[in-house]
Amino acid sequence: MKVLVCGASGCVGGALASALRSRGHSVVAGTRGAVDGPHAMAVDFMQPTTPAAWAQRLHERGIEAVVNCVGILIPARGQSFERVHAQGPVELFRGAAAAGVRRVVQVSALGVGGDPNSLATPYLHSKLIADDAVASLPLQWAVVRPSLVYGPRSQSGRLFSTLASLPLVGLPGRGRQPVAPVHVFELAEAIVRLLEQEAAPNGIFEIGGPQAMTYRAMLATYRQALGLGDAVWLPVPMALMKFGARLAEAAPQQVFARDTLGMLERGSVPADNALQHLLGRAPSTLAHGLSISRPEPLVDLRVSLSPPVALALRASLAFMWIYTAAISACLPHESGVLELLARCGFAGAWGVAALAFSCGLNITLGSLTLWRPRPWLYAIQAGAVIGYTLTAAIHMPELTIDHCGPLVKNLPILVAVLLLWMAAPARPSSAPRAMPLPGSTAARGRDSWQVHKPG
Repeated sequence: MKVLVCGASGCVGGALASALRSRGHSVVAGTRGAVDGPHAMAVDFMQPTTPAAWAQRLHERGIEAVVNCVGILIPARGQSFERVHAQGPVELFRGAAAAGVRRVVQVSALGVGGDPNSLATPYLHSKLIADDAVASLPLQWAVVRPSLVYGPRSQSGRLFSTLASLPLVGLPGRGRQPVAPVHVFELAEAIVRLLEQEAAPNGIFEIGGPQAMTYRAMLATYRQALGLGDAVWLPVPMALMKFGARLAEAAPQQVFARDTLGMLERGSVPADNALQHLLGRAPSTLAHGLSISRPEPLVDLRVSLSPPVALALRASLAFMWIYTAAISACLPHESGVLELLARCGFAGAWGVAALAFSCGLNITLGSLTLWRPRPWLYAIQAGAVIGYTLTAAIHMPELTIDHCGPLVKNLPILVAVLLLWMAAPARPSSAPRAMPLPGSTAARGRDSWQVHKPG
């Protein structure tokens, strides 16, 4: 079969092209800027092309099937959802019908058409227009609506890998949004099966991985695959997340936006998962998929310290905290700590109370650094270093220009804390919890999967 794969340079399109070739099919890779040739075709949905022109191109090349994998998460570089997701694909689909193309597969997105509120989301609304268009044409068709896709070249997968690698991981709300990540290799295999089956698929296929898990559990699985230890999880109010998404839309990135945040907030779990039926076997879990194709963070923050180096750093930090507490407690006047506290607004009895609290905190931090280091402990240490430094700089600005650099020296201390924090080893017991998908055989009988039909 000769198949035109539109968006062949992307994550899904690239995996699909490889899967088709491995099964003996001929692939014409449709990409922007390509030069038409035996195995390539220029496909730029931003350039209006009549259905008649598409029909002629497809007929001349002998195209038997078309798969549209083109998609953008954020309009950029003169692109728009209207052209890339709606008008451009509709022109192609009508041309395919006129050219007698046997089968067309439209790769859409989970959540399209399933929620009336999705019509207010430009991304989902534009996808729905193309979905409805292909379903109305006189040809064999299938609309594939995948959940979060991860694997090689996945932009969202790289973002999640980066977020998961941070020592302090921010969560939208409490991170309870349900997701069902699907590996791009298995998504590609499912699309190949839709192209190869004898009967006309003519339906909408929701596809997700075999596990439904929370967003936080997904990031924990990414951390485990990266070989990282426990993280410190920071719930972020959704209002603040939406404000950050608005700002991020102006940055040079193609993943984090208000639309993508809204889709995550609504959840990304298939109501009826068709993946196992299409594959004819149980799909891979997220943990297994990440062991096959390792996570690819945008910025690799992994730190590996040998045990002697880690112990030396911990011992030096512990000595600093305990020594500071001992000098302050034993020589409060000679060390100048009471004068420092007075200039910070803690004089008299309040100064003594503040000194006692500071000494207790320092001894606790030093002792735990030696005996029970944990991610939250390093987070507290980082906060303490920053807090002490800012407080001293505000109330005693002369320390910021002291030639001995009493405050500047806190910077390498902070870096040492962060290195230990990021080098915390993974613990086998930190595996995330998951629940069976509504459409998986763990939740229902083996033959009870469904395919959505229009209307």
